[in-house]
Amino acid sequence: MKLKYLLLFLLSSVSLLTTPLLSSDKITLDQCINWGLERNPSLQSVTLEKQLDLPASLAAWGQFLPSVSTSFSIEQSKYYYPTFVLPDGSVATRPDSLISEGRNRNSAFYLRVDETLFRGGRNYFNFKNTVLNEKIRNSRLKYERSLLRSQITRAFSNAIAADRWFDLAGKVIEQRRLQLHLAQVRFETGSVTRRDVLQAEVDLGRARSDSLSALFDAKRTSEELNILIDLPLDTTYTLAKLTPPFKIGWDIDSLITEGRKARGDIVSTELTVQMTNNDRLSAKGEYLPALTTSYYHRRSEQSGINTAFTLKPRSRYSQVGLTISWNLFDRFTRELRLQEARVRQQQAEFSVYENSRDIQHQVRVAADRLFSLYEQAEVAAQNSHWAEETLKFEQERYRLGSATIIELGAAQLSFIQAKNDQIRLETEFYTALGELELATGIVLR
Repeated sequence: MKLKYLLLFLLSSVSLLTTPLLSSDKITLDQCINWGLERNPSLQSVTLEKQLDLPASLAAWGQFLPSVSTSFSIEQSKYYYPTFVLPDGSVATRPDSLISEGRNRNSAFYLRVDETLFRGGRNYFNFKNTVLNEKIRNSRLKYERSLLRSQITRAFSNAIAADRWFDLAGKVIEQRRLQLHLAQVRFETGSVTRRDVLQAEVDLGRARSDSLSALFDAKRTSEELNILIDLPLDTTYTLAKLTPPFKIGWDIDSLITEGRKARGDIVSTELTVQMTNNDRLSAKGEYLPALTTSYYHRRSEQSGINTAFTLKPRSRYSQVGLTISWNLFDRFTRELRLQEARVRQQQAEFSVYENSRDIQHQVRVAADRLFSLYEQAEVAAQNSHWAEETLKFEQERYRLGSATIIELGAAQLSFIQAKNDQIRLETEFYTALGELELATGIVLR
């Protein structure tokens, strides 16, 4: 145990010099998931798209409103004409009746209002697609959250497994140290040869090497978890143990049905079908005439020579117009756009069908794997218990001289393998649970 505690002390000391512990309490999987949902950069990047909802909605409503433009201008010109050129090319002085120098000041104002009353229904369908786009962004965000939950569950389970493997490596070191002590005692009494002592020393060295490797894996898995929850890589904390694998009682067909409603990517694909249908109808509307109306009002003032500016021009001009335009032939461009819209709609419908089939496959595979892992984990836990009892029995037999070093080594290998199987299967159980949650879009824990 001394080597294990020494390694833990060194690792903790280095971490404490860089980043303090988050808390003295153990960190649970739910806490890590909540941190990830709040801090993960990739998820935050997708969340930023929600800021487009209000501007997009305003722009969609704005298509039904008239466009308004206005302008006001004031101008001043200065001139000086001391002479003029006669038709014969001679230069003459202007008569006294003409002013050859002065300033002109002009002002003008206009207001223009344009409104499209009908444009083949494109404004209406664009508005409907804007609403669908907002729902697609919500669905995409929901799927990204589910994906992050699954990734954090996997990383948390791997980190827990790495800690357990490191603890197991420490136990193996203690067993190998005990084996070496027993071999040395029996060698001194002459009941075994020097070979048993050498073999015990080799086994202890291997156990120490495995412990160092397990320490490296524990640090690596911790960093991978820190990346997902956006903490500094060298942040250290103690993870709370996961509950043992539990028996699954969910009905697979019900999970598939709920998954079709809950999975964000499935919902997005179904909404895309509605959008492509709107695009198709909008393309058909291009065959219809367009109806627009306009209002124009202008006021202007030529102030004349050497007069002051005026902000209220007197000259007025107003115009009201109603225009009907119909593009009778555009060289088959509308036909192309309409056919492209039909193709996109059919492709979206095929995507819905494929996604519906894929979710059935994914849910069934994840659920069957989860059922199998539960049963395997139950067997592995029993095997681990009996392997530990067998090892204790062989250690006692070796101490009494009724077992050989080979039999003791075989019991130790069996113990290590049984523990490794137990840790691996329990880790895979929670990984599969996260995959099933991702496949259904539902939080199942």
